[in-house]
Amino acid sequence: MEGKTVKSVKLNAVLNGIKEVMAILFPMITFPYALKTLGVDNYGIYTFSASIISYISYLAAAGILRYAVRESARVRDDKLKCQKLVNELFTINVITTVFAFVVLALLVLFWTKLHFYAPVIFMLSLQVIFTTFGADWINTAFEDYLFVTIRYIVCQSLAVVLLFIIVRDPDDVVAYAFVSSFGFIVPNIINRFHIKKNYGISPRIVINDELKKHIKSIAYLFACTIGTFIYINSDVTVLGIFFDNDVVGYYGVSVKFYMLIKQVVAAAFLVLIPRISHEIAKDGKKSQAHLEKVLHFTIIAAVPAAIGLVMIRKNLILVFSKPEYMRAESSLMILAFALIPALLANFFINIVMIPLRMEKQVMIATIISAAVNLILNIIFIPFFAENAAAVTTLIAETLMVALGWFWTRDKHYKGLLKPIGVSALGGAGIFGICYWINNAISGAVLGLIISVALCIVYYLLILFVFYRKEVIEIIKNKGKKK
Repeated sequence: MEGKTVKSVKLNAVLNGIKEVMAILFPMITFPYALKTLGVDNYGIYTFSASIISYISYLAAAGILRYAVRESARVRDDKLKCQKLVNELFTINVITTVFAFVVLALLVLFWTKLHFYAPVIFMLSLQVIFTTFGADWINTAFEDYLFVTIRYIVCQSLAVVLLFIIVRDPDDVVAYAFVSSFGFIVPNIINRFHIKKNYGISPRIVINDELKKHIKSIAYLFACTIGTFIYINSDVTVLGIFFDNDVVGYYGVSVKFYMLIKQVVAAAFLVLIPRISHEIAKDGKKSQAHLEKVLHFTIIAAVPAAIGLVMIRKNLILVFSKPEYMRAESSLMILAFALIPALLANFFINIVMIPLRMEKQVMIATIISAAVNLILNIIFIPFFAENAAAVTTLIAETLMVALGWFWTRDKHYKGLLKPIGVSALGGAGIFGICYWINNAISGAVLGLIISVALCIVYYLLILFVFYRKEVIEIIKNKGKKK
């Protein structure tokens, strides 16, 4: 069963990287069109509504998805055990989803501010329903990233076409919400057929005493999920409470670019979660080498990504939005620096602690970070608006890294000086290249293209010089597979 579905880590990383690159390319088409068509105010309406649905989505997921990937990966070689586990986790997910929608209904009913946003909110809520129905975490547990990537590209392409057809003027914000939900509805319907055909698994609701044994770990991860969401997304909600939709729209532009870069860099590493969980279940010693390599590459990627985003932020905003969004430049610069602790936090929390079943420690770390972030948001956002929101995100991510390192310090990661040095050298070169391009070329589009192209070539050369053995090994392995 495993041999047919589980690909190499390198192939999985490439496939997930492609998926996340496409997750950047599609918004490059849709994001500027939506901004220009809807306008600042209506885009702010969408952003605020999406932040509400994000809360509901996290409540529905309830920490189940990360737990499901980890535990399913451990038993994926045994079809009967895997089917039993899937049924139990799917049942719990259905229960939490129903509870989440009860909370959503009460919010819209009693919070009068949300009455105006209700049509957009309910349209976006379709994402939550079909995410639960699709049980896409089964594909992740089996490391089936080829199907996930192809499905994503096809469905998002259809969503792009749909966007240009039905979103035509500023009043089409509900239609834009439907297009956003389309990318969740169709893929998850397709997924139910896929997992039944390829794995012989069909998630269904079961009621038995076995459900109880999952509750404790899921509860820890649920607290982690809520905490993570708060320190990432409470800034948008607090901005929406204290300021008009245009301010939320400005910050929404910054967050969009920040999250796109963060996701694509983290994607290549996230594929290791099921693999490490599977290895730990059989032989825990094998995972240590993987963890060390992932930390090295996280360091190598984080600093150049942050500096690159800082240097191209102005051109990004000019190319993919309007000049009126230039106010977002300062908050985007702050969020760019937040990439460094964010990616390191991803390593300690998702790659190390979750597979090692350290849910309790992860819960404590996220609750502390979330509480600090929320308190700082409430104190400083009324005075410094979106810039305060960006700074609090930076602080929360940094605190998360410190706590993650503290609880995994016994791992004794070796050889960190080399990736730190390479990352610093790469970041310095990227700074110099972008600084020169920004001063030499006035056109935003041309400047952006040349900056990105030269920085990629430069950093690839740096990696080849300092990691020649690893690069040659990767090339040889690919040659053998062909």
